[in-house]
Amino acid sequence: MEINKFLSKWEQILHKLNSNNGKVFPIEIGKRATAQEITAKEKELGYQLPPSYKHILLNLGKSLSFYYSFSNDTMIPSEFKEIFSGEINWNIDFLQNLDTLADELMEDGEDYGKTLRGKLEFAHAGNGDVYAFDMSVEGEEKPVIYWDHEDDSVTYIADSFIDYLFRITELACIGSEKWQLEYFLSDTGLVTTSSAAIKWKNWFNSFSETMLDDVKNDMEQLVAFVVYRKKLDEKEINYLQKFNRKVLFDFLLKELHKKEVLNNQRIICEIIGRVLGDYVETWVKSLWEDKKTVIDTRLRSCLTSMCMSKDEGLSLVFNFLEQVSNKQISGYEALSHLGDFHSRDVISWMEGHVKFPVTEGWDELFFRSNFSWEELERWTMLEEKHEVTVIHALEKYVHDTVSNNKHPHDILTIPTKLEFIDFLVNLRGKQVLKRRVMPIENVIQNINIFY
Repeated sequence: MEINKFLSKWEQILHKLNSNNGKVFPIEIGKRATAQEITAKEKELGYQLPPSYKHILLNLGKSLSFYYSFSNDTMIPSEFKEIFSGEINWNIDFLQNLDTLADELMEDGEDYGKTLRGKLEFAHAGNGDVYAFDMSVEGEEKPVIYWDHEDDSVTYIADSFIDYLFRITELACIGSEKWQLEYFLSDTGLVTTSSAAIKWKNWFNSFSETMLDDVKNDMEQLVAFVVYRKKLDEKEINYLQKFNRKVLFDFLLKELHKKEVLNNQRIICEIIGRVLGDYVETWVKSLWEDKKTVIDTRLRSCLTSMCMSKDEGLSLVFNFLEQVSNKQISGYEALSHLGDFHSRDVISWMEGHVKFPVTEGWDELFFRSNFSWEELERWTMLEEKHEVTVIHALEKYVHDTVSNNKHPHDILTIPTKLEFIDFLVNLRGKQVLKRRVMPIENVIQNINIFY
């Protein structure tokens, strides 16, 4: 009866995920074990298998696996942000007496793996951690533990194998990595009745994949939808622009100051910039006037690129970079402040600041600043660092075009295909290092994408 309940519940969980565009793998169950197979396995391992584990092997299957992961458009509550999938697996053939592994680690002279002694592995997590029985505990049934390979620590999961199946199933089979389980762990193992567990179960039972049509008329939900997906498309922009600008801006400001993760702050700034634009220009200017910057300076530069005039905005960012860096500006720093301007004026400024290694941001910045054919030619006649910047920027142009099936930008005054090839062949002939020759050859092979 309990086996049928497990199977029914697991199928319900997978059906729930499948109905909401999650990634679902059907349950795979091996043949039932025979008493002879179990006896042989116990002799091989030097341990008697726990009764509830043997019961499952004999009456359900000697192996089982199923896995699911949530759709990217499923908005999992922020307090459970580390949960992304569910999994259960075991296989009688993978049973391992971990004393052997502990001995091997000891022979290597490592003070590591001592907690493996007296453990019998029956499954492992996707990150390499281990699920095992603690065979050192008295009694026929053995508790299920989780061994963390990073710090050689043991976490109590459940009182027995059948208890583990009940608990993990009650929690919608989340895991198998420890960081997905931690919301529900205590000294007595997985807890299914805590306030966190109840909230999780209620959410899981009622959740559905969130679609744009579901939230387009609710400002707060629409913003949450965009922040969760870290993606702002034209459709979302159009819907956001229908709300009162002041109400929207006030709400976004509150959200901006509530978020602690830079990526969440960045997407909110993108909403402010792309949806409200010059409506918030005065506010963006005030960010430069306030000596105590209330947001990350990189986000301030991003907002400046979208909400202020190009000339005024670039002047502010250029001055800021030169002051704080004492003119020793790194490529990544320049990219983080100037990459959103997509301006050829940035290339002129770069000319006096670019330095090796150019692949640490400078090539990306050149690429994102809408370079023209004139700049390509001129930079290859400057210093070596400028020439190498061009080589890797062209490589990025090819990669981005192939990946997105469209040009990042049209190259102004681009010559004929034959002239472009001649330019690349000459550029290749000047190179000594293979790591510079290969990108040029790749551009030559993909020359058609420029036209």
